[in-house]
Amino acid sequence: MVVPVVLAGGKGVRLWPISREAMPKPYVSTSPVGETLLQSTLRRVSPLVEGGPSYVVCNKDHDFLVSGQAQAAGIEGLHMVLEPEGRNTAAAICAAALVIHQDLGGDEPMLVLPADHVIQNETLFAEAVSSAAALAQRNYLVTFAVDPAFPATGYGYLKLGAPIDEAARQFKIDRFIEKPDAAVASQFLASGGYAWNSGMFMFRPSVLIKAFEQHQPAILEACRAAVSSADTAGGVVRLDRSEFARAPSISIDYAIMERATNVATVVAGFDWSDVGDWQAVWNLADHDESGNALSGNASVLESSGSLVHSEGPLIVGVGLKDMIAVATKDAVIVAPMDRAQDVKQAVEQLRSGNKPEASSGKIVYRPWGSFEQLHIGPGFQVKELTVLPGAKLSLQRHRRRSEHWVCIAGEGYAVRDKDRIHLSVGIEVHIPLGAVHRLENPGTETLRIVEVQIGSYTGEDDIERLEDVYGRT
Repeated sequence: MVVPVVLAGGKGVRLWPISREAMPKPYVSTSPVGETLLQSTLRRVSPLVEGGPSYVVCNKDHDFLVSGQAQAAGIEGLHMVLEPEGRNTAAAICAAALVIHQDLGGDEPMLVLPADHVIQNETLFAEAVSSAAALAQRNYLVTFAVDPAFPATGYGYLKLGAPIDEAARQFKIDRFIEKPDAAVASQFLASGGYAWNSGMFMFRPSVLIKAFEQHQPAILEACRAAVSSADTAGGVVRLDRSEFARAPSISIDYAIMERATNVATVVAGFDWSDVGDWQAVWNLADHDESGNALSGNASVLESSGSLVHSEGPLIVGVGLKDMIAVATKDAVIVAPMDRAQDVKQAVEQLRSGNKPEASSGKIVYRPWGSFEQLHIGPGFQVKELTVLPGAKLSLQRHRRRSEHWVCIAGEGYAVRDKDRIHLSVGIEVHIPLGAVHRLENPGTETLRIVEVQIGSYTGEDDIERLEDVYGRT
């Protein structure tokens, strides 16, 4: 048996504007079937656990996304480790190893996977996992290598060392190599003996903890304290904020894999992508006869080799050649295909200019559902609220605005001070400034409300939560 540990973090910059800080890449779909990258990863590892648990490490603000998407995909037996803030992969994996060692009491190999990878041959994936588990049982720290399909400049590389079992494509690692330029990547591809570093790992918890003791004692000490002081209500491990913040922010490659001597790799035969930019999405997509990948509200004329995707307005491309054009309801990016990696830099520029679109879109997800900003102007804002079955908003009040609700779908209840008002299509409820209120949906169908806010200020921070089932008070 292996114990999957799925890392579901990220800043949402590489696939902007589809992904944002509030909705990082693991939680969005790049698939025609609508499955998110997290759901695909959880489904991929499900046959490997033999009835045991899987773990997801994510930011504390994304726990409801993980649980909701797992439930929608029919994934059960999921355990969550919540980071109060991102401290890179070394601290995340160290904390997971400590939790697993504590929870399970055994020492089965951990299979560590980023949640945003695409793997297209799952039989070969299972074979590689089995091979890596055998090495992990021999106390190796194992990484998964992938045969390079082209001279990629967006991936790190491994130089393969002495074979452990050449027939099984198990090798020691001669060295880790940072992302090369195009010329060096071409040399690697031509010479052989090099492979892409996939960022997936396998090791026994005790062996990894021993490696942290030797190479990164500060990370281990901080993570031990964060786990020891964690809030575990509801079976979810919420790492202690002050303790976890003491962990140095460094990747597992730099922290452990490049320093340890008991490191090995399995060269896997499956097709793999980390979906690291829009060019990777284009590579994975279906193309028309001119090499265009079109999805959503998109059309092209006399264009080739381009990715055109819209979740908002119609995009019409004329004479495009090797271009990216992606739109949501509130943002558009257009770039040459060979500048796909620079989307990250563009988003950082937006952040430095305090552009709200850098971090969130018009649809904002909450534990109870979501809201979409329909229109905003001086002294007012209009939203559409979607309240999931069985969910309810916090009991709250506002100091600077009143609200007016109109039910447009489903049924539920509006709480207003001492009143509890039944909602159905067409029912309207006014919430005066300062009134204590909430929406509730005890039913089995989604409740949808149009909300009109009127006041001197309509920002999200004008919410005083008095009671909340999601622990946000």
